[in-house]
Amino acid sequence: MRIDENILYQARTADVLAFFEKYHGFTFAHRGGEYRCQQHKSLAVKDDCLSWYWHSKGVGGYGVLDYLTKVENMPFRQAVEVVTGISPTPAPLRQERQQAEPPKTLVLPEKAGVTLWLYGYLIMKRHIDIEVINTLIQRKMLYEDVRGNVVFVGYDERNKPRFASLRGTRGDCSFRGDCSGSDKRYGFCMTAIAPSERLYIFESAIDAMSHASLDIAATGDKTAWQNHHRLSLSGTTDTAIPFFLNRHTDVKELVFCLDNDTAGREAAVKMAKKYADMGYVTHLELPQGKDYNEDLQAYKTNNKTYKRSEKIRNNVSL
Repeated sequence: MRIDENILYQARTADVLAFFEKYHGFTFAHRGGEYRCQQHKSLAVKDDCLSWYWHSKGVGGYGVLDYLTKVENMPFRQAVEVVTGISPTPAPLRQERQQAEPPKTLVLPEKAGVTLWLYGYLIMKRHIDIEVINTLIQRKMLYEDVRGNVVFVGYDERNKPRFASLRGTRGDCSFRGDCSGSDKRYGFCMTAIAPSERLYIFESAIDAMSHASLDIAATGDKTAWQNHHRLSLSGTTDTAIPFFLNRHTDVKELVFCLDNDTAGREAAVKMAKKYADMGYVTHLELPQGKDYNEDLQAYKTNNKTYKRSEKIRNNVSL
């Protein structure tokens, strides 16, 4: 039976401190930007009251559902019932957000009968590998609408479209935007064909596809790019990351591939530190140019052997 969206949202955003205090009787003391459990010194909850890490167990996550499914091995549906049953009082900010953001209904643009612009734009202007394009079309993550725009689609855990962004293909191709009702918690995600511990993270779908195309260029293997996950944030906020990690518990390593500009570098460093504190292995792998599509176009233009920039390890200031 489908879980009601409002109930699921309440469960995902439940205050972790309130849950531990009521469900286990734990008490916490605040120090150094986090709350430390008095009964279990290695259990820490971050200031957002959602991110947690249990150092002695070597496990962490985002929200109460993560704790119940990862630590107590509780089935997901049962965990939702436990969390919503105790009804922990959310922080005022999250309470306001619940009231202000009812479940969104995504409005996808009508699909074109014939693909006239998509291939020309992605291959000729963006130099995306045709293998990547065709695979994403087959996965119903990519299509052309009746106005000739390219549509990038993100899905939820039930394989229902929940997010879509548009890119113009005509003229200077500057048009871009999200479709009405898009939920950025569910980003454009190029999942691996087999379980993978690594997730590459980008600002845009085009950059994720460019990075995949460069994998093909570097290895000569048309399927190499499908060995790891790639996620587009549609910006520089990490809204989509916790929801992806909740659905892909095999992921242990996050590689931040945001734009090589001030906003991208600052966001990448901030997120790398945040998720490293949660127990993930994090790296920065910034493009050599402004973004990975610029790198791909430079590679195609110069026809040189592609080499990625050096990885910058955790907690490095740029």
